[in-house]
Amino acid sequence: MAVVAGVVVVLAVGGTVGALILGRESTDPGQSTGTAPGGTAGPPPADLKLRDDAATITVTWSDPSNGSVPFMVAGGRTGRALGVMATVDPGQTSFTVNGLNTEVDYCFTVLAVYSTNAFATSGQVCTDRVRPSRSG
Repeated sequence: MAVVAGVVVVLAVGGTVGALILGRESTDPGQSTGTAPGGTAGPPPADLKLRDDAATITVTWSDPSNGSVPFMVAGGRTGRALGVMATVDPGQTSFTVNGLNTEVDYCFTVLAVYSTNAFATSGQVCTDRVRPSRSG
């Protein structure tokens, strides 16, 4: 049975605040594009990947804009709302998150910010950390 979890990312871009609702199905995270009235977004970041080094996770993606738009990296604990962790400059295609709990799973998404009211969101990727079994 597929489990669907909804998450909300609140964006503050250029003084405009908007909300982006991301649906997450366990088998297919999908992609979404958001625009305010009159806005046109371009393609979303692709090839989203994680390198899990326990207390740090590096998120990487491909840039569909060829270095012309900034990105926002959102993340959080699995099953909870994602929050914006960083805004990265145009052309940058990685971000490292430090100081994470090594026993908790995290999910991430990347938004290409085409303007204050137009953005495109990658699918989500999540860690799947193996936890030692506890014997009683």
